Amino acid sequence: MAIQHMFHPEPVPQSASLAKKQSPLLKLVNRLGDFLLEYWAHIITVSLGLLVFAAIAVPFLSYLGLDAISKPIFFALHYVCAQIPSHSFYIYGHQLGLCARNFSIYASMFIGSLVFVLSKKRFPGIPWYVWILLLLPMAWDGLTQMFGLRESDWILRVITGTLFGLGNVWFVLPLMQKSLLETPLPPQAYQRLQQGGRVPTYAVRSAYPPYPMQPEQPYVNVTPIAHVEVSTKPVMPTIAVKPMQPSSTSPSTQADHNAL
Repeated sequence: MAIQHMFHPEPVPQSASLAKKQSPLLKLVNRLGDFLLEYWAHIITVSLGLLVFAAIAVPFLSYLGLDAISKPIFFALHYVCAQIPSHSFYIYGHQLGLCARNFSIYASMFIGSLVFVLSKKRFPGIPWYVWILLLLPMAWDGLTQMFGLRESDWILRVITGTLFGLGNVWFVLPLMQKSLLETPLPPQAYQRLQQGGRVPTYAVRSAYPPYPMQPEQPYVNVTPIAHVEVSTKPVMPTIAVKPMQPSSTSPSTQADHNAL
């Protein structure tokens, strides 16, 4: 005898109130967590964009005589780049905030993450072996230069840095999105569902156990209906047998009638 649990999704009414009221701090934490989990890719894209914009703004601000703004930005970017003058680009005679390799890395990461966000986080990503192949050129260029075997130029730095940045973004971001969709809901989310609360759309898609989801119902609660007993005992079919009646027009029947 097998027992199967069935779950039925039903929309949460707009007027439903929480069975247990939450504190304002807990509500704020839940909303902040939902926001971060829903817009984490947007946050990464904006951060990379600000970094690239700051690096480009440094020489323009210096050219306009705004050293009070450009110098603090330049020194702050030193935490993410060595800023070697011979490895950097110059605009109007002023050094860019990042060296050529790091600028190409962060600029390509920004472009790649922007493509990922514009695709609504549906970018399929690249396999791990393609990711490794995109990292190898920069590893070769950097290691051979570090050990004094050869000297790189700005063209190789830009090409290898671009491949490195795109490879990292197009491998890591889709992998993170896939992990979020496949991760079961935490116990707190199930408690919110049981109390009539709401969970973000991404959490509903990743809920466990899985259940059907209607596109026009972004929020659902899970209510167990009943335990359904499924019998495994085989059922024998019933066959009805009807006796055959002799035909009145058959030759044997007509001969017997004449003999009488």
